[in-house]
Parts: sequence; structure tokens; C-alpha cells
Amino acid sequence: MAAPSQPPLPEFVEPMLARPADPFDSPKFLFEPKWDGTRALTFVDGGGRFRMVNRRRRDMAWRYPELSFVASLPAGTVLDGEVVCLGADGKPDFQALQAREQVRTEARAVHSAPQCPATYIVFDLMYVAFAPVMHEPVAARRDMLRRLVAQAQQARLVMSEGVVGAGCAYFERAVAEGLEGVVAKRLDSPYQAGKRTGAWLKIKRHLTLHCAVIGFVPEGKDDFGSLIVAIQEEDGVLRCVGRVGSGFDARLRARVNDFLRRHPRDKPVIPCREKGRWVEPGLYCTVTCMERTADGRLRAPVFGEITHAFETE
Repeated sequence: MAAPSQPPLPEFVEPMLARPADPFDSPKFLFEPKWDGTRALTFVDGGGRFRMVNRRRRDMAWRYPELSFVASLPAGTVLDGEVVCLGADGKPDFQALQAREQVRTEARAVHSAPQCPATYIVFDLMYVAFAPVMHEPVAARRDMLRRLVAQAQQARLVMSEGVVGAGCAYFERAVAEGLEGVVAKRLDSPYQAGKRTGAWLKIKRHLTLHCAVIGFVPEGKDDFGSLIVAIQEEDGVLRCVGRVGSGFDARLRARVNDFLRRHPRDKPVIPCREKGRWVEPGLYCTVTCMERTADGRLRAPVFGEITHAFETE
């Protein structure tokens, strides 16, 4: 009698998600870097076939031909990790990764790979030999994953290592190194597909900047979609640093809209490449962001609070 055929891997597994948190210490948690890359789930179907997809189930494999070696991993493996581009200093280069993400054809992807090769940093293991291991605790899954990475002997397949217990010091070191932050994972927790629980926590670095509102992008008849903001640099020059469109509740939005309506201006107060409508200076606020990009713009900005609203009328 023929042996029963092996059940195939699932088409997709919703990735486990993390809740925001502040730095903390705990012997029950593993702390590892928050890699500044693109989340990537890899399904090794066997026979030289594999699938690499992002959180939205979109195919990533064609975009990163240098990672095709994952097809040689043991059949029935499912990995969770991030694709990153590492700079000369060994740290993730988000802008380099963005350049790779903007490639639209396979030919361009092949051309781009040698110039800015990607690395697959893995931090979890969901299936082994076509059987789910998501019920196993973090510590056990990571032990299996570490062995798999070591056996693969692929320079661009890297295990995401961390520390247990000393989360605060680890976070401070990550920030000092210019990393995005830290992810904390409870050592005894299973992989909860699609869930955002306290078992995984993301601790991200943030900058808080004092900004002046110089314009806005309108939305509808009497509202704004985002504010155009500027900051005073160390040389004393006011420079536009982009737009912020999140962090507003109804009360704050009403107050901002009132100022925008009462202080229109024909041209921006400073040179600005943003497109929008302009206002007289006088509305000042705080904005938090992950970092400033190489060209000075704010990355992932969130409006904080109004610090001063100077009325010119």
C-alpha cells in the first residue's frame, strides 16, 4: 500500500503582531532588535519551490533573487522574518531597502541585487517538515530555528539573536546604535497567528521635535488631510520637513482647522516642495517621529500637541 501523501503547507499564515510598550526588564522575556525591513513569510514547499510573501500576501520572491537559496531549505518549513538591506556598518539601511522595493520588473530586480543585496533575518519558525510548531514556546521554536540557520550555511540567512532579561539596557544600546528599537517576546508564548497580544511587545525609539505649521493639504470642504510642518535647524534656518497626518482627535482637529481658516497666505513662508495651501506662521506644535531621513524629512510622524497658537488678528 502506498504511503499517504504529505499534506501541503497552508497558502498563508497571518503573522503574529506586537503591541507598543515602554522599555522594561523581565527574565520571562527575550529582547531582540526591531529590524528596519519588510516583514517576510517564507513557505518552502519542496522540489525547489518556495514562496516569500509580505503581510499583505504579495509575492516578494521575484524582487529579491539573491534570496532564492531558501528553496534549498528543508521541505515543509515556514519561516517568519524580515528582509533588510545592510549598510557597510552592518546596520539596516531603510532607504536602500526602499529603493529595492520600488523596482517594478524582474529584470531590474536582478540588476539591483548586486548593488544593494538583501539579507533575510529570521526570528521565528512556524512549520517543520509540514507540521505546525506554532504551539511550541518561543524558546523551543528559536532553538529549532537556530539549528536550521546553522545547517543552511547561507551568508544571507541570519538568525535574529537577542538577550533575556535586561530589556532596558538592550533598548538603550539599540538606540545608541541607531536601530529602530527592540521587540520583546515572552519565552513561554506560542505563535498566535494574526494576533496582537502582550506576548510580543514593540519598543520603538522616537524623536520629539518642535515644529511650525506652515501649510496643509486640504481634505473635503472644511478639513485637512495633513499639515505641512517646518523646524528650526541648528543653524537657525527654518526648513520644511514634510507632512504629518496622524495623531489628531476631533477636538484638536477642530482647533487646528479654526487656525488654518483664519490665517491664509498666498505663498509658503519658506521654500517648500510640498503641494498644499499656506498659512501665516503662528501655530506651533510637537511632532514625534522614528527618525529624520537623509534629506531631513520626518519618518513616520505623529502629531503631538499644540504648544502655541499666536493670533495675528
